[in-house]
Amino acid sequence: MTGMDKPALTRVAREAVAGDPQALARLLDELEPLIVRTTRLIVGAGSVAAEDAAQEALIDMARAITRLRDPEAVVGWAARIASRRALHAARWERVRRRREHELVAFSSAVQPDDERRAALSSAFDRLPRRQRAIAVLRLYLGLSEAETADVLGISVGAVKSQLYEARRQLAQSLGDLGLAPATRPAASAKGTP
Repeated sequence: MTGMDKPALTRVAREAVAGDPQALARLLDELEPLIVRTTRLIVGAGSVAAEDAAQEALIDMARAITRLRDPEAVVGWAARIASRRALHAARWERVRRRREHELVAFSSAVQPDDERRAALSSAFDRLPRRQRAIAVLRLYLGLSEAETADVLGISVGAVKSQLYEARRQLAQSLGDLGLAPATRPAASAKGTP
């Protein structure tokens, strides 16, 4: 996730919490790619709102660093801040994207891989923002169910059900376009693949 190993990141976070401005700058530089990817995935890549949400999240982190209780959990803390900013931005971005999608049609020159990527992106954008955030945190960032629940302030059960529903909706959207996700072949009756 970051270029630093966990002990080094924790050490820099401790120094930043203690008030070291150079450590804070290193910490923000180290976490910026994670923050940017998180906001882009939740809000939507190519969106000015996603870039703004990332910058606002970095500012929030700089202002709140002295309140970070557990420097070992700095990645989760950063993901929580980025997710909250991104969810707020996504509310407004969703309206903008709907209008944009109504105005822009897919080109007939779309290649099969591009068509599949565009269809997946479009299906992902249509997910409710909470499901999109859960999918980003679980599937892209690799947070556990408990970490995702903590970041979003919801129960682990809600994380599980929302992720299940997000996967179901994505598969349905792609299936409707004839681009069903690849599945594994069913095991034979004897239990061999």
